[in-house]
Amino acid sequence: MKNTLLSLMLADSGAVPALKVDCVPLPVGLLASESDFSVYFPVDALITLGPAQVTPSARGVVALVGQHGCVGPLQKGAARMQAHVMVAGHAYRVNWTPVRDDPARYAPWLWHQTAAMQRRVSQIAQWSFCVQHHTPMQSLSSWLLHCLAQHPHAGLTLSLNALPQSMRQWVDLSQAGARRAPDALAFNVRDGCLRMPSAPDLAALACPCHAQMSSDVASA
Repeated sequence: MKNTLLSLMLADSGAVPALKVDCVPLPVGLLASESDFSVYFPVDALITLGPAQVTPSARGVVALVGQHGCVGPLQKGAARMQAHVMVAGHAYRVNWTPVRDDPARYAPWLWHQTAAMQRRVSQIAQWSFCVQHHTPMQSLSSWLLHCLAQHPHAGLTLSLNALPQSMRQWVDLSQAGARRAPDALAFNVRDGCLRMPSAPDLAALACPCHAQMSSDVASA
């Protein structure tokens, strides 16, 4: 199992002996960190990240983190971000205390962590633009393509209950639009789950927003 960002960081072999790295299962639901200084590097789990205090203007604004990124340490207070495991799987949990306590030694790690945080900010900005300028079908298709880019397996099935509220609304609106236009492609929603369409089918429906983040994935 692999997280590309962690693999890149672990290439700095001199820093590895001081670190505690554990592979842990992540069930669906709120990601409850055991420590204020834990950082999670997903392998086959998908995690959404958004503000703990949701305002009307930020209702649909969440970042998605998978095999090319990391989550944590989660902030507290006014700027706190809340992480939810959307697709169960595994992640590498790294005790970030040595990195925090020795910034000179771990300067490359801190640079990569900061770059990952900037990518999440770019994601949130892009999705905020997306929900204002594109149809629910376009936005949902683009967001699902981004899910595929962050997950090692193509055959994803997403529980509707685990989706962020805005994504569930996109599914409902897209299904309603497909019922009004019988020739339109409808998503396969059954028994409370969304079966992921193929990447080519999604690309035919999607807006270009997911492509704005493709370089972020490659650079991770």
